[in-house]
Amino acid sequence: TGGDSLDSNIRLVFNNAALAAKTAVDQLVTMGHRKIVVIGGHREDSGVANLRYKGCLEAFQKHNIEFDEVLDYESVRFSFEDGYRAARNLLARGREFSAIFAMSDVMAIGAIRALREAGKQVPGDVSVMGFDGLTVGEYTVPTLSTIRQSVEAMAQRSVDILLENIGQARPASYETVPFFVELRESSERK
Repeated sequence: TGGDSLDSNIRLVFNNAALAAKTAVDQLVTMGHRKIVVIGGHREDSGVANLRYKGCLEAFQKHNIEFDEVLDYESVRFSFEDGYRAARNLLARGREFSAIFAMSDVMAIGAIRALREAGKQVPGDVSVMGFDGLTVGEYTVPTLSTIRQSVEAMAQRSVDILLENIGQARPASYETVPFFVELRESSERK
């Protein structure tokens, strides 16, 4: 291979997961929430979960909000079932919270189910914010507030890069695409 490293020409397109998660928590704080818990992935196994977690911590520090990793964070798989289980675990601790930031929409949807079964009104008692912008969130009751990733922009830019690089050696590069806060019925001002 002439000394070239395998990843010397890798080109990645992604969103800024840390900034997006920080923005989600910032939004909840702007809406008056100071007691926020987080449902996220296993940070030791997932770079994405770790980046999103770091973004959350930045927001908590910026706003001088107490966050206890043991009491205020549930580390689970990215699934409906685990979001449900995580919310039940958070409720069982007896710790007060007015908002949940779930690091994926599927976790958030599972959490909403657990909250409703526990007699909590969403968003009246607990606001919920997801992450991904999945179409299913537009049809849940209540509709899901989320960080919408521009999947179309990521896909289009990835195709463009692929076509640009066919048969050519290009230097490694990393590009980010935008994300948006999409406020819907699952979150409200405290």
